[in-house]
Amino acid sequence: MLAATVMGMLLAAAPALTPEQRALVEKLERALLAPCCYQEVVATHNSEQARAMRAEIAEMVVSGRGEREILDYYKQRYGARILAEPEGAQWWIMNVVPVLMLVGGGVVVALILRKWRRAAEAGDVPA
Repeated sequence: MLAATVMGMLLAAAPALTPEQRALVEKLERALLAPCCYQEVVATHNSEQARAMRAEIAEMVVSGRGEREILDYYKQRYGARILAEPEGAQWWIMNVVPVLMLVGGGVVVALILRKWRRAAEAGDVPA
């Protein structure tokens, strides 16, 4: 009952958003992690802190602050860990390096299997 009352108050206090502003708010809510645990984005997290951040993000968007400015504000406040998707070199390490390692591992496995097959065809038993 209390949760329903609080949600009703938050919805009533929420600023009116245009469709463009609503899209930006949703994008920002998915781009930031809840600072209480850093495991779930603000858009879906149910902590009090995440609810407060959702309201704060909407207020910032309505006041005319841009995406970069809002992200920089939260990075300054909580550090780069607040971002759901890392930026710059961290993005490359997180997204490209695992793919390169997987491809490299596949090449190594293919070379080993090819060597074993050639040895089996020649009648040698691999050690």
